[in-house]
Amino acid sequence: MDNNFFGDLLSSLRGISLLAIFFGGSIFVHELGHFLAARWRGLKIERFSIGFGPKIFGWTGKDGVDYRVSWIPLGGYVALPQMGDSSAVEGETSAEAEKLPEISYASKMIVAVMGAVFNLIFAFILASILWFTGVPVPQGNESTVVGYVQEQVVTSTGQLSELGLGETTPGPAFVAGLRSGDKIIAIDGSPVKTFSQISEAVMLGNKKDAAGNPISTFTVERSGEKLTLNVQPARIELNARSGDRIRITGIMPRSSVIFDTPLPGSPAEKAGLKKGDRVISIDGKAVNNPAELLEILRKGGSAERTLEVVASLGETNNTPRFVKVTPVISTTTNPVDVINYTEGATTHSIVVLPASRNLLTPDPKAARDQLIVLGVSPDDPSRTETLRIGTFLDKVDGKELTVLRSLDDLERAAGADKIDLTFYWKRTNGDSGNFTLKNAEVKQGKPVERALIGAAFLNVPEIAHYNPFEICNHIVRQTFTTLGRLFDRGSDIKVNQLASVISISKTYYNISEDLRRVLWFTVLINLNLAILNLMPVPVLDGGHMLIATIGRLIKRGLNSQAVTIVQFICMGLLFSLMGYIILNDVRRCSGDSDLQLKQQIVERYVQKPISFSEKK
Repeated sequence: MDNNFFGDLLSSLRGISLLAIFFGGSIFVHELGHFLAARWRGLKIERFSIGFGPKIFGWTGKDGVDYRVSWIPLGGYVALPQMGDSSAVEGETSAEAEKLPEISYASKMIVAVMGAVFNLIFAFILASILWFTGVPVPQGNESTVVGYVQEQVVTSTGQLSELGLGETTPGPAFVAGLRSGDKIIAIDGSPVKTFSQISEAVMLGNKKDAAGNPISTFTVERSGEKLTLNVQPARIELNARSGDRIRITGIMPRSSVIFDTPLPGSPAEKAGLKKGDRVISIDGKAVNNPAELLEILRKGGSAERTLEVVASLGETNNTPRFVKVTPVISTTTNPVDVINYTEGATTHSIVVLPASRNLLTPDPKAARDQLIVLGVSPDDPSRTETLRIGTFLDKVDGKELTVLRSLDDLERAAGADKIDLTFYWKRTNGDSGNFTLKNAEVKQGKPVERALIGAAFLNVPEIAHYNPFEICNHIVRQTFTTLGRLFDRGSDIKVNQLASVISISKTYYNISEDLRRVLWFTVLINLNLAILNLMPVPVLDGGHMLIATIGRLIKRGLNSQAVTIVQFICMGLLFSLMGYIILNDVRRCSGDSDLQLKQQIVERYVQKPISFSEKK
């Protein structure tokens, strides 16, 4: 077994442990609030359960309470028969419990609300810890100054942008007139203090113009003047399987442009650039973002450029110096073939490339004797399963049956004209079949040429120290806004984009390397738990408070049978909603796996190593 196996195993164990400690702990804290409040008010406590459904393990304490962990990890409960009949959620109560005395309205309200109160307290404690330790955030996030405005944004198939493929649209912010150096003050009239708040405001926006297109109003400061710009956000696809799309405007924050170690023989090395050199300007123009520098180099081609740089890592001499560097024009990817065909009114492009039989073999010298599908742009719903990432195209019947082993095989079989092509496909799991494309043509996808200097950029995150009052208030407002957008026809936020325990688990796994990020996410989870549990829905804490309040207003208890029926109905609807969200999360996981596989294929077969040793 290699070190990667043990590394992956340790990462998995760490992720699982953090999920149990912090997500399970958040549920425990919530139920502990109910439990302690019930003890304080003298209520009968039958069970304390983490999770719903049948018991996995547990014990009966000296206080007579049945403590347990149950199979369905969608929350938990404290069985309090005096709070009302909750058998729809918590199971049947004992016969003795039904003879218990009625409790006061105040006791019902206190016990019901204390779960959310404990989540709020826990979130505030964690936020206070992060106030002192700080939390890593992307560089430039603590400012609202724009560092780069994209002239084109890729709305799908982002890994293929280097091949000049994928769906693109003019950059919304660029079209609206935003430029590098602008300071964004507000979005749709709401002030913004960080770049992440800008992204949130656009994503959660619900305004539309007269034509029904999404629109966001930016208030910006430029050279001491305030400007109002209307930006029409683009919708970018995050996951083809789940259909998740969000609004973006194509802007990046102002951040430092710091070089990593230059490649041997590269223009950067020859010019004397070193690791840690920070770029201030190019040809006298200020540089505010790495992407901006790359775009300036691309537009300038192989012309000599003058960089103003300053040493930024461990150097005492911070005197700016001017460095002349001449980029080399080259491609960073290998060729692929593109099969263009029209279905209805839409023209689709299937990207194929040669790969080895063992698709993800670590041996770079393995024979590439298969053609595989890398992606379809735009998506073709009628062939979603057939043209999945990693499908091998084994043979093609154009003018005659041809076995496909190379791009040349495909190009010869298709010829120069549009013809009907029948492809025979297979997958590593044994599935196989065929499909026919009418009037298809095969073109070689030409890699995009770049102006290369042979030095990557260092990503140095910032450490943010957020006031716990401000950050908790921001998360609470954001949560209420998100909930409101679910019922807003002008919004792009839909129910299927909500996260279930699956997404929560994946997030804990993905951020498990940094405990500060884990604490930050747990703050978010606890504040969301508090708010959602206070919704006035029977079977939730807010529902208990609503039922108790109605009973007090009408000065008599509600019919227990009617309450039970309503609880069963609401429980069914709630579990149906959870099931729907989990199903979409499963689709999302499948889409994430496709994206991960695509990235692995791109890195192994499409991207080519850049070497300057032989370049003149």
